Amino acid sequence: MKILSIVIPAYNEEKFITDLLEKVLSIDTESVGYKKEIIVVDDCSKDSTFELASKFDSVKVFKLEVNQGKGAAVQYGVAKSEGDYILVQDADLEYNPDDYIPMLKALGPDTSVYGSRVLRSKELSKGTFFKSKHPDQELGPWLAGRILSIWAFFFFQTWISDTLTAYKIYPGKLLKSFNVKTNGFETDHELTAKLIKSGIKIIEVPIDYIPRSVEEGKKIKSSDFFIAVWTFLRFRFVN
Repeated sequence: MKILSIVIPAYNEEKFITDLLEKVLSIDTESVGYKKEIIVVDDCSKDSTFELASKFDSVKVFKLEVNQGKGAAVQYGVAKSEGDYILVQDADLEYNPDDYIPMLKALGPDTSVYGSRVLRSKELSKGTFFKSKHPDQELGPWLAGRILSIWAFFFFQTWISDTLTAYKIYPGKLLKSFNVKTNGFETDHELTAKLIKSGIKIIEVPIDYIPRSVEEGKKIKSSDFFIAVWTFLRFRFVN
């Protein structure tokens, strides 16, 4: 049976981490042929995230001594992983781990699977103008996502409806072979660029999504949009 490594970068997520891990542990990935390896990387949290995660005996928990950013935490977890495939899971409950199953079912040779919030919103919309926008999602993040999809298509001739999704399944060996040069949220876009340039087919699967606000702990900022734009441009020409 193949192994799915679930890497969870976490920073000050004591409010969500226990419920999240209980949910992740409850998902029967073995029913579709994958054992779970769960890895939490605490990015030097100032709260009790590390202690709460450490209560789960079946979860591997690591703590970075200095806060380095989501990308760095993901890279650390990837280095510690043993899975045939690697899925990155945010430490909150914006995304539903039930979606692991359809994403795993969509995997094939030389593929990576992205969970698309946009495709799910389009399924649920009823002819509204903003078909791809979740009703609780703010206009700014939605618009940024639309622009980034067009921007990525311009440089890589590959249409990805939701480049900003936090649910992505990567082939483990390939991901470990990449020389990742970024450390923040933009690491997602660097990896997308490198996947496409490696000839990997990106398959999108509709997923559920419950947006959270800055007040609820959301950490991505408007400046990250401009960093993402630069990251796609940079890694179109740099390996």
